[in-house]
Amino acid sequence: MNLNNFKVPGSSQATQAPQTYCKSDLNELNVLYQICARPTISRIELSKHTGLSPACIGGIVNRLLRKRLIVESGPTFAAQGRKPVALLVRSDAAYLVGVDIGSYMLRVIVTDFLGRNIYKTETASRLSEGRQRVLARTFHTVQKAIRDSGVPKSHVKGIGVAHSGVVDSVNGLILSYPRPGQMAQWKNVPLRDIFEEQFGLPATLEDSTRTMAVAERHFGLGINLSDFVFVSVGIGIGAAIFIDGKLYRGPGGLAGEFGHMTVKENGPRCSCGNYGCLEAVASCAAIIQTVRHALQQGVDSKIHDLAKEGLERITIEMIVQAVRENDSLAFRVLDEAVSHIGVALADVANLLNPRVVIFGGPLFQQAQEFLLGPLRRMIKQRALEKAANEMELKVSSLGSEAAARGAAYLVSQRILESLYLEKLERPMD
Repeated sequence: MNLNNFKVPGSSQATQAPQTYCKSDLNELNVLYQICARPTISRIELSKHTGLSPACIGGIVNRLLRKRLIVESGPTFAAQGRKPVALLVRSDAAYLVGVDIGSYMLRVIVTDFLGRNIYKTETASRLSEGRQRVLARTFHTVQKAIRDSGVPKSHVKGIGVAHSGVVDSVNGLILSYPRPGQMAQWKNVPLRDIFEEQFGLPATLEDSTRTMAVAERHFGLGINLSDFVFVSVGIGIGAAIFIDGKLYRGPGGLAGEFGHMTVKENGPRCSCGNYGCLEAVASCAAIIQTVRHALQQGVDSKIHDLAKEGLERITIEMIVQAVRENDSLAFRVLDEAVSHIGVALADVANLLNPRVVIFGGPLFQQAQEFLLGPLRRMIKQRALEKAANEMELKVSSLGSEAAARGAAYLVSQRILESLYLEKLERPMD
């Protein structure tokens, strides 16, 4: 093992190990990361994953137990013989804040180190008021969440931030936010540094679709999957790709821009400037706009009665309700959107051959019973037979706080080494 460039297991980034680390410390840190990445892992499994002998693993685990960084949680399943004891990082090793700054909603959660929610809250993000007011409201909400959670402020060790703009996660920047009226407000904003300066804590910044996928990988349907594609359909459309258990970002960090695949030549202009992007014809925003335009043209629909506060207040929930009431307009618009998503997914099936695609976001949370069947048929029509037949479609069961929860998980990985260093200095705490 290279003592000067210790690579965190399961991470795409390297952590520079201090020169004062000895080999035994690095082995301990390696084992700690393995336990964190694979909750309920056993000593036998640790030996297989690290290449260290069972005796060495036994000594390391005992030292981590004495340092109160991990706990034994009882036996795991074994087909025969003595059942191995499962190991976990202590849930109270640190507490974390997850923040999701969305197009419509601001969500803030406080979790323990294992990602279990202690407190959650949401409020309107009100992006139209401008970045400064949005951030001021966000900071106030975070402070209130910490206070109301009952967790001592000194025990909160990091803040993970999710944003639905175009994100440079390595440098902690919002590169742009392709939404009406927001391009200038959120161009090249060093949001990670802003949060670190505001709260004096380590912070991470990531695209909200990716943090939703991270939450799915560690707490949801992806917990036992090494390879899957996560697709979120909300105001925009995004995707995240897991390969060998790792989030794939691509050399420039923009992998997963599923919503900007062209599916309709000469279609409507997308917020990215292109024409006919999937996001421009199949996102919740596009579906709502299509329905609103049809109603303004005089098309009869039950959505008129559902939208009692006016056409500007139409929601995806209203449209789905109209579909349930056999409304022709709602059905046609939703069916067209699904067909475009299916065309794009067929390309994904041929390109990546994923065994599982997991859907999140408001559209699939509200209308999965109308979507999965048509999607399967479209994929079978357009993708190669083997790829189509092997691809399983699922809908996330995680709640609306999934993006914030995934953001909190990402910052937990960043601070794990600092927790270990604290115990090196005070091993009997």
